[in-house]
Amino acid sequence: MKTAFSLETVNTRYQEPNRNRVESKYYWEELFQLVGAGGFHAVELPYDPGFMGARCCFPFSKVVMDVKFGGVEGFKKVLADAKIDKIAGIFASPRAAGSVEQYVEGFKRSVKGMLGLAGELGCDYVTVSASPEYCTMGALLDKKAELLDALAAALGELADEAGDIKLCVRNEFWGILRGAGMHDFMAKVDKRVGYCVDLAHIKIAGEDPAEFIRKAGDRVGVVILTDTCFEDKDEVWKGPAPAFPRTGATQVFKDLGQGSVDLCAVFAALKEVGFDGWATVDNRQTRQVSRGILRARYALNAVEG
Repeated sequence: MKTAFSLETVNTRYQEPNRNRVESKYYWEELFQLVGAGGFHAVELPYDPGFMGARCCFPFSKVVMDVKFGGVEGFKKVLADAKIDKIAGIFASPRAAGSVEQYVEGFKRSVKGMLGLAGELGCDYVTVSASPEYCTMGALLDKKAELLDALAAALGELADEAGDIKLCVRNEFWGILRGAGMHDFMAKVDKRVGYCVDLAHIKIAGEDPAEFIRKAGDRVGVVILTDTCFEDKDEVWKGPAPAFPRTGATQVFKDLGQGSVDLCAVFAALKEVGFDGWATVDNRQTRQVSRGILRARYALNAVEG
């Protein structure tokens, strides 16, 4: 099993330092050094083709890589200087559209763009959410079965274009493919498409991550190492901004090792199914990125011995 660190960990809404610093190139150059020093020699990138700006150095789009880092090769050199020798994968979440046809066509365009950039970056995987947030779906909810059938067919087409890049579907607790519902959907999808198993999302949806992995079996393509203590007793997954519940002050996602996900059981299940792909740490909602890097390394060392 190979480990990577997701740059989704960086978020200017609730972290130090301020946004001006985080948008600066020197911030990212130092961050990459910290990631490498923490024993992570591969990273995962969020993908947002519209992410750009006069100052912005968030490396989440081809535009920013070209303008701020001198292109893909320039960006990869910055990573290499920090002892990061691989961009393991990229991911994105869809945005809801008015009709099934519009949504699926937008989904395919987005994934094709991701596959193109992933090829340039030398990624091993691309992960995508097949379901938007429940509360944003509107009229699509009335056509759920039609939407899922169309998405399953689209993923088969996209698998043809993926080539050696592993295309995987992400599970999220706020979508219509939450928890065990993912298995029914994946049974319709081309076997070349794998599961992207996000531990915290599975647990919040009321499933046991280790058992989920066993049921997915050899179709586990990527594992996202996340943690949580959150119990969705008020069904916040159906409402707006489910990652930031309105029913009380809480942190839905925790740094790896700080929540209630049983990592030992997860790693045992991964061994049982013969998984040897990427396990990517994503400390989303961390309050301090550098501290989160060390916490994740400590948690992995404890599990791996």
